[in-house]
Amino acid sequence: MGRARGVELRDKSIRVVFIWQGKQRREKLDLMPTPANIKYAERLVAEIKLKISVGTFDYALTFPNSPHAAESLTDIPTFAASCALWLETKGRLAAATLSQYKNALEFWKVKFGPETRIDQITHGKIAAIVGGHPWPSAKLCNNYLIPLRGTFILAGRDMRELVNPLDGINNSRHQKTPPDPLTIAEMERVLADMIERYPLQIANYFIFAFLTGMRPEEIIALRWDDIDWNNRTTRVERAKTFKGQFKDLKTSEVRDVDLVDRAINALQAQKAFTSLKSAEIFENPVTGRPWHDERSQRDHYWKPSLNKLGIRARRAYQTRHTYATTALMAGVNPAYIARQLGHANAKMLFTVYAKWIDAADRGREKAKMEAVLRFHS
Repeated sequence: MGRARGVELRDKSIRVVFIWQGKQRREKLDLMPTPANIKYAERLVAEIKLKISVGTFDYALTFPNSPHAAESLTDIPTFAASCALWLETKGRLAAATLSQYKNALEFWKVKFGPETRIDQITHGKIAAIVGGHPWPSAKLCNNYLIPLRGTFILAGRDMRELVNPLDGINNSRHQKTPPDPLTIAEMERVLADMIERYPLQIANYFIFAFLTGMRPEEIIALRWDDIDWNNRTTRVERAKTFKGQFKDLKTSEVRDVDLVDRAINALQAQKAFTSLKSAEIFENPVTGRPWHDERSQRDHYWKPSLNKLGIRARRAYQTRHTYATTALMAGVNPAYIARQLGHANAKMLFTVYAKWIDAADRGREKAKMEAVLRFHS
């Protein structure tokens, strides 16, 4: 018996040898071990290995009489089963995030067919969907690729021959929306309008938002026992999802936020409404219950105020950007601002708010350059 390049030679036959699903497979060819047949067998092995590498190898089609043919099919999970397994590994994520992942995978199941074996989904199929589907935005497309990539990575760890068909499919470029803060004058006009036209709880909420830089999902999760009145800080350790459920912070790091006088005053005014309730600090004045999410504040109060005052429309999240840019323009240390906002370091601050950092300089650095150039001229 001889052997060469994945081929075993018997007295009156040839066997091809390859790895399939982590196991060595030997399949007999009813061919005499002649030089021509040996070359054919070697080409067959090379072809099998290539198909395995790109995920197109069909065991039953190549070796229909092999006892491993049926076995190979039952060993390969469906795409739907692989999706379900991946979702199980993400059980610690917030319910809202899991819901988004489930929706994305349902989209892919429809596109591929839920009973399709995961090894039958090719790079070309995915690329055609990514390129041909009328995505509302590039960002949504990228978000839908996140759970799909995770599913194939997990499946690939169980099936060593499974080549990830997403290799080479990159995220779509999308234009990042820059910060669009309000000026101090605009902020004051908005707050004055809210105080005049809405229940006091609305003004309390937005004063606190403008003057702490906290994310809306963090503010609506605040409780009275998070406030340290002696040190004039609030502990930020949870947030609320758009489904009204509590979750960990975006950065998963608890932080203490310093409170300026106006933020403290807003809390003092809010005491009359919720301090005796075992619930969150800020509530919907219409229902008397804690805010479920940020949509009601935005749609019923924020947008109408901006519209009435003739201020360009933007997200209520801009209260956070207004805090950051106001602090930068005032010359506050960027590292301190980063800690207040919950960033790991000042790097993101320099990246996102570079324009306002330059503006806060008020020409001092340019003046230094002018002085040095005059000295050497």
